[in-house]
Amino acid sequence: MISVPFAALWVRLLIAGAIAVPLMVGVDLAAADTVAINLVAKHQKVKVAPGVKMKAWTFNGTVPGPVLRVREGDTVEVTLHNADHHMAHSVDFHAAEVSPQAVFKDVAPGATESISFVARRPGVFMYHCGTSPVLQHIGMGMYGAIIVDPAAARPAANETVLVQSEFYGKVKKGKLKSSYNAMRTQPPVFTAFNGRAFRYRDKPIELAVGTPQRLYVVAAGPSLGSDFHVVGEIFDTVQPDGNPANAMTGVSTYHVPAGGGAVFELSFDEPGSYPFVTHAFRWADLGALGLFRAA
Repeated sequence: MISVPFAALWVRLLIAGAIAVPLMVGVDLAAADTVAINLVAKHQKVKVAPGVKMKAWTFNGTVPGPVLRVREGDTVEVTLHNADHHMAHSVDFHAAEVSPQAVFKDVAPGATESISFVARRPGVFMYHCGTSPVLQHIGMGMYGAIIVDPAAARPAANETVLVQSEFYGKVKKGKLKSSYNAMRTQPPVFTAFNGRAFRYRDKPIELAVGTPQRLYVVAAGPSLGSDFHVVGEIFDTVQPDGNPANAMTGVSTYHVPAGGGAVFELSFDEPGSYPFVTHAFRWADLGALGLFRAA
């Protein structure tokens, strides 16, 4: 669970000093901050399901990679060090509006490169390794979420980030041997929120009754979206791509496509345990389910 305050294992970039500028249009770039982000591409053994580990390809040693947070209008400067001495890696930000050939370039093994973009639109977006084959690099664990806060602050709420993804390959003696061929031809062996199947079934997310909740949901794939649903609740608002201008009301289930994101806002009126799932239950049964426990 990543909630305010975010856990120490995740990068939290709250821009306290940014000057408020008009939402969506007329952004005064001179008033914006410059945010420096450091990412390291590296191999790391991670737990992906109860009793199961895999040797993942990661950003900063975790799957998903660190949650990044900036503000609308910020200039985002990203330095990627490729500590993987076997292959090239890169980083593709869905929050960026740039020429991908010019900006999302491969970083050679052992090398360090920097890129920059302006976060012009608020929301929650995926970032991932964009090096070919992209399916393999994402499937091995190279993805994460970036939140771009609107220039006009959102209402106060308890915030949680949920990144849904899936893992492919064969499990033997507690180890997942992931394979590109399995990603191309077979169903996943696990689905997960925040990198681990059944993470929040086994350790529910504790919430307060009556407190507004804001869920930042990203479907990292590499191939499945998330039919996101909270059992026993209807969302007050759903914002596709997390943009407040896209707000819909009274939605019970919303499809976040692979590579997409959305903000879900709700509150729990009664105490109890509320399952959250991808409502494509074939995939929920593989691990993309959890519990909110309201008290």
